[in-house]
Amino acid sequence: MKKIIDIIKSSAISIMMSCTIFVIVGIVFDQMGKGCFNMSNYSFTKMAIACAVTGLGFGVPSILYSIERIPVTLATIIQLGIGFTVYFAAASIVGWIPKQAGLTACILTVVGMFVLGIIIWFCFMKYYKNLADRMNKEILRRN
Repeated sequence: MKKIIDIIKSSAISIMMSCTIFVIVGIVFDQMGKGCFNMSNYSFTKMAIACAVTGLGFGVPSILYSIERIPVTLATIIQLGIGFTVYFAAASIVGWIPKQAGLTACILTVVGMFVLGIIIWFCFMKYYKNLADRMNKEILRRN
C-alpha cells in the first residue's frame, strides 16, 4: 500500500511540475507573440493531456528509488530514460518540437528539455539528500 501511495504522490508532484512548466512556457509564448498566441483543433486539450502524461512518465518510475536492490545510478538512468522517452513522444505528437522552425530550433528545444529535466532531477536529489542528512543527524542526536 505504501508503494501505491508513493507512486500517486510522486506522480501528482510530477504532473503539477509539468503543468506549471506548461503554463509558464505558454505565458512566455503569449508575451512573445504580443497576445496572439492562438490554438485551434483542440491543441490546448491535446497539450494539457500530453503535459499530464509527461508528468506520469517522470513520476511513476521514481518508485525505483525505493527498491533497495536497484542502485541509485541505475534507477536514475531508468527514470530519466522513461521520462524523456515519454516527453519526446508526447512532444512530437502535440507539436512542442518546432519542426517547421528548422533544425536549429529543434535541437535547441531538445537540448533545453534535457537541461531542464536534469536541473529538476538534481533539485529533487539535493532535497532528498538533505532530508536524509537531517534525519540521520536527528537519529544520532537522540541516541
